[in-house]
Amino acid sequence: MKRKLRYQGNKLYDSPEISGSIDSYKVKIFTSEHAARDARGVRKLTTIEVSLLTYLPLGAAVASGGMVSLVDELTQLTKEFRPQVTGWDDSYIVRSRDNGVVEAFLTPERLAGIVDLMKIKNAWIILIYAMEEGLLRIDTPDPLEDPKKLDALVRQMIDVAHILELKKGEDKTLLRARTQLEDGAPKVLDIDDKVLEQGLGLELEDE
Repeated sequence: MKRKLRYQGNKLYDSPEISGSIDSYKVKIFTSEHAARDARGVRKLTTIEVSLLTYLPLGAAVASGGMVSLVDELTQLTKEFRPQVTGWDDSYIVRSRDNGVVEAFLTPERLAGIVDLMKIKNAWIILIYAMEEGLLRIDTPDPLEDPKKLDALVRQMIDVAHILELKKGEDKTLLRARTQLEDGAPKVLDIDDKVLEQGLGLELEDE
């Protein structure tokens, strides 16, 4: 795969970031902080974000692990969808503005790719469409110090990203699949700044 990555050192004691472009996708790798389970400290995880090239016409999110609680905070996503697919765990969550759109989008191939990521040991996954952007993200306690291991995980995410991309005209097909959205309701999901402060960003720096 074509790589164009940049190393960026941060403040003293902060972890460095790696960002750049792979197969036309903006990729960002950094260390994120999450509240520990006992609420007495923070848990540092390795984070990889892949910015998608296309986005859903309505707000939606798919998540596992610690990202499920983040999706629960997105109150505009009022509809929950449960895919009937092998490997889907009840702890995973799919929330959206409209189940018809999500069901049409989550084809067996797309679900298989998402589930494969969710099966990575101790990893948290989120796929989110908001503010006319799409983001695929994984958080893992694995420091990924082995370049080959990091490369393999990024490659897997890029492969899934390709599968997630909307085909030409698919956005219109998805809108025709709407079942619940009222006419005139906003199609774009707004995310509260407090949610984004948890380290989930939908914008990566430009090349």
